[in-house]
Amino acid sequence: MNLARVRGTVVATRRSDKVEGAKWLLIEDCDQSGKGRGEYLVALDMVGANRGELVLVTQGSSCRWTSRTEDRPMDTLVVAIVDTIDQRGAVVYAAAP
Repeated sequence: MNLARVRGTVVATRRSDKVEGAKWLLIEDCDQSGKGRGEYLVALDMVGANRGELVLVTQGSSCRWTSRTEDRPMDTLVVAIVDTIDQRGAVVYAAAP
């Protein structure tokens, strides 16, 4: 899994994924403190993430292992919204309250 920051949404009225109720997000790859690296991807949002939130994403064939995405053309999924990151006993990221 990787960390990413939600930067926006991607709207597509014609879709082949057929995953009901899911939206596409524009995400930026981040380091463990939440700082962006300038590399962007489009990911299917499975958890209801919002712009600015730090999220966990999974990529590759594991994206097709959920009941909603099985045998669908998925490559990147948002699977969690990050609350905190602790590195060696120190909090390096905490979501705004």
